[in-house]
Amino acid sequence: MIRSTSTAFCFGVLLAACSPGSNEPDPPTPSMEMAETDATGETETEAMFQSELEPALDTGLAIETIGYPEGWELQPYWSGEYPNAFSVTQEGVTVMGHSVITYEEYPPIYCGLPHKATYSPWNAERRESDGLEFVSMVFPTLFTIAEDVSLQALVGDGDELLELKAGDQLVYKSYLAEGWFIAEKDGVQYEINEIDLPQSTVFEQGPEDQEWVHVTCTDADQTQAWVLFEDALSAPGVEPYEYTGFATASDLP
Repeated sequence: MIRSTSTAFCFGVLLAACSPGSNEPDPPTPSMEMAETDATGETETEAMFQSELEPALDTGLAIETIGYPEGWELQPYWSGEYPNAFSVTQEGVTVMGHSVITYEEYPPIYCGLPHKATYSPWNAERRESDGLEFVSMVFPTLFTIAEDVSLQALVGDGDELLELKAGDQLVYKSYLAEGWFIAEKDGVQYEINEIDLPQSTVFEQGPEDQEWVHVTCTDADQTQAWVLFEDALSAPGVEPYEYTGFATASDLP
C-alpha cells in the first residue's frame, strides 16, 4: 500500500520518495506557489486532486473486481503529488489486460496500445478521447496513536478538531497527496495530514496499491480492457512517463 511510515513528511518531497517500490523517477520539486490557499482554504494541489476524482465518479462505469481476498477496497483515483504514468514508446506495442479488475485469476486480453500515447490521470486529452478510467485497489490497515494529540481533519466539505488519545486505533484507507491520506475512525472518514500526527504513531504495513487503468485497445473492435500499471511497464516499448510540470501530461511528441 502506498503510504509513508514516518511523520516527518516534507511538502517538497514527492510521491516517488514516499512510496517504496515506485517505478517513476524523481519529479521536479513543486514551487511554493502550489501551497497557496484559495478563498475556500484549499491548497491548489488539494483543489486539483478533488477535481481529478470527479470524472472517475461521474461516468457511471460499473466496476467489477474478481478474486481479491477480503480486505481489499477500490478507490477511484491514482494517488500521489505526481501519480504514476506510462507512455508507449514503440509501434505495435501489446500489453496484458483483463475484461475486469482481477487478482491473478481472470484470463488475459492482449491489448494493443497506440504509439506515443501517454496514460496519466493528468493527460486530459487522452483521458477524454479514450474514456480512460484510473482506479486503485488498496488494502486498508491500522495505525495506532501512541500519545494524546489534537489535530485538524477534513470531513466532507468542512473540518473538525479531532481529539485522539493514546491507544486509539484508526484505519488507514488510502494515500492522497502531499502527506494527506484518508483515515477512518468510528465509521467516519477523515482526511488527515501525516505531519500532524505524533512521530510515535505506529503504522501497520499492507500490500502495495494495485493501480488499474481502463483503456481502449487498437484492434478493429476497439476492445475495452483493464490494465495493471505493473503489467503495462513489463511490456517491451512501454516506459514510465517523465513529468515536466505539475498537473500536466501529454502524449509523446
